[in-house]
Amino acid sequence: MKHYVIIIPALNPPESLVVYVQELLEHGSSHVIVVNDGSNLESNHIFNKLKHFKRCTVLTHGENKGKGCAIKTAFQYFLDHFHHMEAVITADADGQHSIEDVLKLAKVLEHKKEGLVCGVRNFKESFVPKRSLIGNRMTSFIFYLLFRIRLLDTQTGLRGFPKNELPSLIDLKGDRYEYEMNVLIYAATRRVPILEVPIQTLYFNQNKGSFFKPLRDSIRILHIILLGFFFQRRKYRRKE
Repeated sequence: MKHYVIIIPALNPPESLVVYVQELLEHGSSHVIVVNDGSNLESNHIFNKLKHFKRCTVLTHGENKGKGCAIKTAFQYFLDHFHHMEAVITADADGQHSIEDVLKLAKVLEHKKEGLVCGVRNFKESFVPKRSLIGNRMTSFIFYLLFRIRLLDTQTGLRGFPKNELPSLIDLKGDRYEYEMNVLIYAATRRVPILEVPIQTLYFNQNKGSFFKPLRDSIRILHIILLGFFFQRRKYRRKE
């Protein structure tokens, strides 16, 4: 599948991002959109290198606005400039999503016109950081209790979206990590199919480079899940 675009939100990314983008393009991605979400000046040389790639676009936020905002910025840019493309895939800038797994999601997207495709990590691996294991298990359990949809990985950043889904996703609230949970709540409450695809579980240096704050962001995500659930209940009751 060649008619898809990779979206990578980036805040102070590692040097390896340049090689990662190059390999994505070499292995079949039509285009890569990188969003510089208010990175520090020391990261400028990385984004300058990316700008020289023919099929890579670098969008810039003057200040840090959050991962969710960066993803929505890229979604809108995609809709405005890539009318002939069929889908987008979001991936993280820290190298946790292998080229092989990105291509796996792209293959699945070939046959989908609606719904979400999510890469699912195996949290039973012994090397998985405890903060990642606990945070994911907690949010997955609460999500199942409220929405009766069992998701094995609620916090995966590797996701695929057919073009048709993007206009609705751009309108969702959430500028930071909670946005990704809002996407799942949107899908659950509107019966949008969610397909989970097994991917490799990759962590580097115990995931210390992640900007995800376990306590603060997990509380925020749980708050979003509860708000989403009760808001939808009130909404449906009004209709009745």
